[in-house]
Amino acid sequence: MSTAESGVSRPLGDRYDPFHEPQLSDPYPFFAEARAAAPVFYSPALRYWLVTRYRDVKEVMQNWKLFSASNTLDTLKPLCAHALKALAEGGFSAVKALTNADPPAHTRVRRLANVAFTPRRVAQMEPFIRTLAARFVEQRLTRGRADIVQELAWDLPALVIFNVIGVPEADVPRVKASTGKRVLINWGYPSDEEQIRLARDSAEFWRYAEAMVSDRTKSPRDDFTSDLVHARAGDLPALTAQEVTTVLFSLLTAGHETTTSLLGNAFVWLLRHREAWQDICRDPSLIPNAVEEVLRIDPSVFSWRRKTLQAAQIGGVPVPAEANLLVLMGSANRDPEVFAEPERFDIRRGNAKDHLAFGHGPHVCLGAPLARLEARVVIEELARRLPGLRLVPGQKMSYLPNTSFRGPRSLQVEWDA
Repeated sequence: MSTAESGVSRPLGDRYDPFHEPQLSDPYPFFAEARAAAPVFYSPALRYWLVTRYRDVKEVMQNWKLFSASNTLDTLKPLCAHALKALAEGGFSAVKALTNADPPAHTRVRRLANVAFTPRRVAQMEPFIRTLAARFVEQRLTRGRADIVQELAWDLPALVIFNVIGVPEADVPRVKASTGKRVLINWGYPSDEEQIRLARDSAEFWRYAEAMVSDRTKSPRDDFTSDLVHARAGDLPALTAQEVTTVLFSLLTAGHETTTSLLGNAFVWLLRHREAWQDICRDPSLIPNAVEEVLRIDPSVFSWRRKTLQAAQIGGVPVPAEANLLVLMGSANRDPEVFAEPERFDIRRGNAKDHLAFGHGPHVCLGAPLARLEARVVIEELARRLPGLRLVPGQKMSYLPNTSFRGPRSLQVEWDA
C-alpha cells in the first residue's frame, strides 16, 4: 500500500489508505471528503467497495438477504501458502458461527448465545467492574502521571470479559498479548513472514479456546463458556464444540480489544474537551450519553465488511454481485444528514445513541450492553477519584494499522497527586 497522498486530483479509491499516515491517526477528514463526493467508491488496492453515508451503511447492515456477512472475518490480504499450512498444522478449524454467518444459521447461534449472555449476567458484572476500576486507580494511578491505556484500559476490559467467559486471571497477560496479532492477521496487511508468525499464534490461541470448551463440557462452571456449551432454546440443535470454540475465539479478541479502544477514545475526547470532563465530574448523570457521543464520533470499530449476493444499487451507485464491501461506520456516524454539526463533540447531543458503532440489524454487537456498562462505570470512578485528570501536552498517539479497529495504543495523562 502506498504511503503517499499526492493530491486530491487522484480518485478517492486510490487515496484511501488506513495503514499509513495521515489517515492512520485521523481518517475523519478523508471520510468527510469521501462522504460528500460519493456514497460508494472502489479501492483497487483493498479490492473493496467503500460505503460512506449513514442511510446506506444502515441499509447494508440491515438487509442480510442482499448483503452477506460471510466475508466479515476473512483475511483482508489472502494468506500465503506457508501461513495456511501453519493454521492447518496448528489445528485451527473455525466455522461460520456468529459474526460471519447469515440467517437462518446465524439466527440459531445468536439465540443460543443470547441464552448464555443474558441481561442478568451483564447486570451482575457492575460491582465487579467497579471494584476492579477502584483497585486499578488505587494501585496503579498513584504517581501523578500514567499511561492510562497501558495501566488501566489495557487490562481492565480483559479481566471483565475473561471473568464472564471463565478465563483464569493468571492467563490474562498471555491472552491479551495475542489480541493485536489476531487483529492484524484479519484486518491488517502483513507481509508473508508476518502472516506465518500470526498464523501460528492464531492456531495456538484456537487450541487454548478448544481446551476451555472441552473442560466446560466435562465440568460445567458458572460462566458464559459453560452456559454456551449447554445452551438450549426450544427445538434448536445445540451448538457443536466447534461452533462454541469459534464463538469463544472471537469473544476472546473482540470482547475486550474494542472496549480497551472505547476507554482510550473516551479519555482522548473527554480530556481534550476539558469542559466536558468537568461537566461529568460535577454531574455523573451525563456519563451514559457522553459514552454514546464517544462511540459516535470515534468508534472502536470504524468499519466492517459485507458481500453483495447479487448486483445491487447502493446510494444510486451500481455495485456488482460478489463484491466485497467495507461499510464505514466512522463516516456514517458523522453524516450531517443525521447529526447536526457532526464534527463537534457534544456530550449532551440528543441523538448520539443513533450511531452505528455497534452495527445494526441481526448482527448488532452481542457485547454492546457490557461495553456500555464498563465505559460508564470506569469513567464514573475516575471522574470521582481523579477530577483533575488531564492530557499530557505534546504527545502523538499511535494506532494499530488495520481497516477496522481504532483506539490509541498509549495515552499519557497527569493530575495533581
